[in-house]
Amino acid sequence: MRIGIIKHRRIIKRIAAGLVLAMIPLLVQGCTKTETTRGAETPQSTEVTETSADHKTVTSTVTPTPSEDAAAIGITAENYPRIDGSTSTLPLVQGIYRRMFLPVDGGGDGWPGLPQQASKTMKSYEMLIAGDVDLILVPDPSQKIEKMTESSGKELEYIPIGAEALVFVTHKDNTVTNITASQIQRIYSDMSIKDWEELGGRKGRIVPICRNADSGSQAQLENLVLMGRKINPAIEENYMERDMNGILEMVEDYRYFAREGEERAYSLGYSLYYYIQISESVNGRRGIKALSYNGIAPTPETIVSKEYPLAINYYAVVRKDLPADHPARKIADWLTTTEGQWLVAMTGLGALQTLYESPQ
Repeated sequence: MRIGIIKHRRIIKRIAAGLVLAMIPLLVQGCTKTETTRGAETPQSTEVTETSADHKTVTSTVTPTPSEDAAAIGITAENYPRIDGSTSTLPLVQGIYRRMFLPVDGGGDGWPGLPQQASKTMKSYEMLIAGDVDLILVPDPSQKIEKMTESSGKELEYIPIGAEALVFVTHKDNTVTNITASQIQRIYSDMSIKDWEELGGRKGRIVPICRNADSGSQAQLENLVLMGRKINPAIEENYMERDMNGILEMVEDYRYFAREGEERAYSLGYSLYYYIQISESVNGRRGIKALSYNGIAPTPETIVSKEYPLAINYYAVVRKDLPADHPARKIADWLTTTEGQWLVAMTGLGALQTLYESPQ
């Protein structure tokens, strides 16, 4: 079965999920002090179009007012850095903007110009190296990104701001609870393991699903597990998913499209631990579960302590040649403070600090 068979079933769910996930920054707004975000553009002089009582269209120019947080670190509408990142950090990018600027009356959600999408991991790195953005919020770079950075002659600086982990997921009814590095390599690379029975479960076909090559989770699979091995072309051709939410849907829904007589055929996928938590918090619990890896279950505690073998960091990344007083560095440093870490946690990533109460 090719991935296209499931697309029609998922389209309504995908639209609904997208709408709800887009509301996360609005929920965050109510849990923190005054917050916001932009993207690769600076927030000054944003045009706002309104319709007056006599139905005339009026266009005005709005320059956001810095918050107390922004003023404390020297951030203004004029020097606000160009920020981008991975799909999973878009709520954080937006949260930063909301913290740095006061809401504007008549500006829709209160912050006109708020970025509505991320450039994603690979593209963000490319833009940072090219000088098109000043700061990106991303997970560890893939080997491809490291080679691209080296060939460009640019040096990047990585500032840890959050905890995350690569996790392997399957349907909740699957009796398998643990998977090892060797088993993943044999499933995804040479496909020498094809049945869940070989992993201690009930007899049933393993359906491995992969992400596209330039995704953040794919980079972590290559860095942490495959160790130079390539995804089998048959998996890439038949079971590739380009969307973070989509691979979770594939894992959940595949059993309904299994071949006749394959009631115990379950799919295997991978994603990021905290992304799954965000997705389930707004869309409801999915019919999936995360597997232990090499005998260690992924939990907030094992991820922050790095006991879980596939724990990674999220970083604020800048070019190393950026001046010490550049606003991008000020934002990156702020993200490591208690208030910044609270925002990291509230927007769905794992904080590197232990937080017991919201900063006043």
